[in-house]
Amino acid sequence: MTRPDRWTWPARGLLWVDVVWAIFAIINLLGMLVFATWETVPFHFIWVSLTILYGFRVWRLTPTLSVLVAIIAVTAVVLIVDIRRGTQPLDELTEVPLMSAMFLAMVWHARRRLTVMEEMRRVSDTNLRLLERERRFIQNASHELRTPITVAIGHAELLQRAANPSRMAADARVVVEELNRLRRLSDRLLLLAAAEDPDFLHKKPIEVEPVDALVENAVKHTTPDDWIELSVRRNRGVEISVADSGAGIPAKDLERIFERFGRSDASRKGGADGVGLGLSIVKMIAEAHGGTLRVRSTVGKGTEFDILLAEAGQASRPPAPVGLGSGSGAR
Repeated sequence: MTRPDRWTWPARGLLWVDVVWAIFAIINLLGMLVFATWETVPFHFIWVSLTILYGFRVWRLTPTLSVLVAIIAVTAVVLIVDIRRGTQPLDELTEVPLMSAMFLAMVWHARRRLTVMEEMRRVSDTNLRLLERERRFIQNASHELRTPITVAIGHAELLQRAANPSRMAADARVVVEELNRLRRLSDRLLLLAAAEDPDFLHKKPIEVEPVDALVENAVKHTTPDDWIELSVRRNRGVEISVADSGAGIPAKDLERIFERFGRSDASRKGGADGVGLGLSIVKMIAEAHGGTLRVRSTVGKGTEFDILLAEAGQASRPPAPVGLGSGSGAR
């Protein structure tokens, strides 16, 4: 976003308005010199027209102050010339600080209004992005929920008609697997909803072996010919790593790898299961424990996720930004 105080004029298509005003101001300055006895008329024309122009289109701060200083200096010099000629009394100089103070008051109100409008625009853009993410989530979640439900119903119907006990057992196994998928999805949705509560986390010692969300993520994005490696090592705490030799993710998807409901374009095109909840949950839990989540990935070579946590008895470290390697991707 452009800095609000850069030396740029707003609405460049209306630059001619500023040019017309500048010509008008010069004409009035000449009038102050030529018609010294009634110079207060063109003097006020300059200041009133400047106020109207600024109210019509608020300038950036730097050009505003520059124009103000120029008008103060030029009108003061012309008044001093008239005073030295004896055509105007000395107290006419008080008009310059008075008019400039009034103009500054209007500038303050106008810029405050501009700041409020900019904040409203920012909030509106943020809300639009959130709505878009929710829309994508609803689409993905609907698809993910529909698939296991359809599979489970189909196999349940086969169970009703099956006469072969072995076939019934196989179909029952599929039904259980699909229902477990639904349960995992619902658990993740509930966890994300509960994360808004500051008391949702209750710390206690646990085994670090089941890092299932990262493992599940690796399984989804590898082939039978690829490898997945799990490791735990001490490195200023405990470092849990899940690495794979999968396809990796394009760098353009880095910003949304840990967003809620965020999925990379490659994941969607590849038909990988999931709605983009796993990595956001891993990051949320790691940071809630005072740890960090780091990812390194190279397209065509694989990805590695590292969870850094303090060991039991150590002081938890404050959450730090996610570190990125040469390229990584949302799974």
